[in-house]
Amino acid sequence: MEINLLFFFTIVPAIVLYGIAKSGLGGSISLISVPLMTLVMPLSQALAIILPILIFSDMIAVYRFRKEFDFSTLKLIIPFAGIGILIGSLTFSYLSEDILKFMVGVMGFVFTVHYFLLKKNKEEKSKKNLFKGGICSAIAGFTSFCVHAGGTPTSIYLLPLRLKKEIYVGTRVIFFTFVNLIKLPFYIHLSMMNLQTFKQSIILIPLAIVGIYIGYRILKIIDEKLFYNIIYVLILFSSSKLIYDYLTNYV
Repeated sequence: MEINLLFFFTIVPAIVLYGIAKSGLGGSISLISVPLMTLVMPLSQALAIILPILIFSDMIAVYRFRKEFDFSTLKLIIPFAGIGILIGSLTFSYLSEDILKFMVGVMGFVFTVHYFLLKKNKEEKSKKNLFKGGICSAIAGFTSFCVHAGGTPTSIYLLPLRLKKEIYVGTRVIFFTFVNLIKLPFYIHLSMMNLQTFKQSIILIPLAIVGIYIGYRILKIIDEKLFYNIIYVLILFSSSKLIYDYLTNYV
């Protein structure tokens, strides 16, 4: 991993964005991180470098939100995420990164368009639903394993619950802590991670800490209604970009 001008325009913002996402300020803003890193390295290497950084960031975030989460929601979604991770590990070599990101983009786009154009009472709370939660979290586990992009499927289930801002963030944080820990042995088994990628992860961890700090500072001052609207907008823009990239390359 050579440190040059391209490094500062690709790797640095990618890792900082993951840190910001780990603070709870819209996990979907990190959707651009993997594509940025693949400009300078293979996908499997980028995924391997990012995973230890995510786990380290998870530990910091869990401590911050250790008393603010919805346990009943976590009981529902974590087991299904594990199923999605298992499927991802078995099919990883057969699926292209572009197809996976396009799938995430379509889900996020439909979800946010429905929210902005069709949902009349935007502050109405949805009830917890085993079927919807299971499907969304399984997809989140699958896409998280393949491209570290489980934020949008997770948001599709969690956002309509209209949890308190801190509870929403804490629930996401603990969910992805389990997701990333479950992914770790599969990454090692598939020889995606090695001593070299781990050393590169250690070097980049300070950038994630910077991102986490930025995200926490923003989270403290932002209004709850505005917080939710910002997340929806971030999902809309990131999803639209994924769809646009796919269509320009393949249509």
